[in-house]
Formats: sequence, structure tokens, C-alpha cells
Amino acid sequence: MGAARSHRIGVKIRLLVVGRGARELANFESRFLLRLKACASFQIVELPEGRGKQVAQRKQEEQKHILAEAGKGFILFDERGKALSSMDWAAHLRGLSGDARLDFVIGGADGVADEVRQAAGRCWSLSALTLPHQFVRAMVLEQLYRAFTILQGHPYHRV
Repeated sequence: MGAARSHRIGVKIRLLVVGRGARELANFESRFLLRLKACASFQIVELPEGRGKQVAQRKQEEQKHILAEAGKGFILFDERGKALSSMDWAAHLRGLSGDARLDFVIGGADGVADEVRQAAGRCWSLSALTLPHQFVRAMVLEQLYRAFTILQGHPYHRV
């Protein structure tokens, strides 16, 4: 229990997301946002979607917003990233100092520019499947909450 308390006090987590969340997932997200705020300082930052006609133009526009907002060492969610278990997520959170700031980034519908991938401290995959970015947002919220409950020894995580 003591390890979880140290994480709650000062850890600041932000989820930077290109685009808006899906209305259909709003209730699910709200439920996990409320739960997460009991574990850490948590914020979702919605970044504008690129408006270019070409995919490359949209990615470049989104890259500017992501790199301007994301802190050093951010974690990018990308299908080419490393697949981690819920226990791995918990271990990563356990390794943070009490005053750590951690940014997670979800790109837009077209993915992210290579420069964003290169700037990321880590690149994690949620699945080998290509997932809608609004769905990824909901999954990340649930998995972050799950990781904190693992640290707390809470029965939410059942294996």
C-alpha cells in the first residue's frame, strides 16, 4: 500500500491526444478519469487534428503540436511499439519518483510522423491490430487505472 501512496502524491500524468474523444466512449472515459484522479494528478490534453489534404501534411501539422506539448521522455502509443503487459505498466509506474511528470501520446487517425516516433522516450503498442485512436484513448485510461490498482494490491486486476 505504501508504494501506491507515494505515486499518488506527486506523480503528474498527462494523456496528449490528437483529436477529440468519441461521444460513445465518454461515459467509460469519465468513469476511469474519476478513478485515476484518486491515484495521480491526471489530465487529458486534446491537440488539434491536421487539416492538410495529404496524409504527410496532416502528420506534419500534428507533429508540431505534439512536440510542442509533450515533455521529455514521453511514451508514444504506436502499433510498431513494444507490447507490454498490465504488470509491465505497473512496474513502469512504480519506477517513477514521487514528483515525476509523464506524458503519454496518442497520434491522430493517420498515425504520427517519424520525427514524433524518434523523439519519444518509449514506444508502446496496445495491440498488433490497427485501432481507432478514440478507442486507444479509452484503453489507455483503463490500463493506467489497472496499473495503479496493481501497485495498490487492489482486487480490480484479476488474473
